[in-house]
Amino acid sequence: MGRLDWKRSGRFNANYETTEIMASLRGRQHEVGESVQYYRYSHTDPAGEDLYDEATGQGKVYAGPYRIPTLHVIHSQGAAQDTPQGMYSVDNLSITASFDALRKLGFTDQDIEHDKYLTDRLVYDDAVFRVTSIAVLGQIQNRDIIVSIEAVQVKPDELVNDVQFAHWSQPA
Repeated sequence: MGRLDWKRSGRFNANYETTEIMASLRGRQHEVGESVQYYRYSHTDPAGEDLYDEATGQGKVYAGPYRIPTLHVIHSQGAAQDTPQGMYSVDNLSITASFDALRKLGFTDQDIEHDKYLTDRLVYDDAVFRVTSIAVLGQIQNRDIIVSIEAVQVKPDELVNDVQFAHWSQPA
């Protein structure tokens, strides 16, 4: 890290530091990190019904899968809820990744700020998840470094009309 009392000249400026951090994160991701498959919802070819957001025709269309190298993944089982239809539980997924990895897939700051990811899907541990939030966890001079992706499981009965996820629409 550069000295705080120095002016903006010298080798250790914000550009140098963020470049070094990103290189280190890529190295860690490839050595000990896991990966998830990311499917981006195609906003240009919607096949969903507008009112209830249900699939119509051949189902919703997603681009991908894109492999996202991650720094850390937590897959936690949801608590069982007693409903009139019986016991129901939904798993949660929490991912920590570098923003650089998402940027290479076409993500921008605007995608995160305007919630364009809310219809995207993830596949991890042979289960499909719906992205619920993406948050920036670290920045250096307005350059995003680390992001967190939170997701909840999409049950097989919710995937029956999505052709791309037909493999996961069969109950286990």
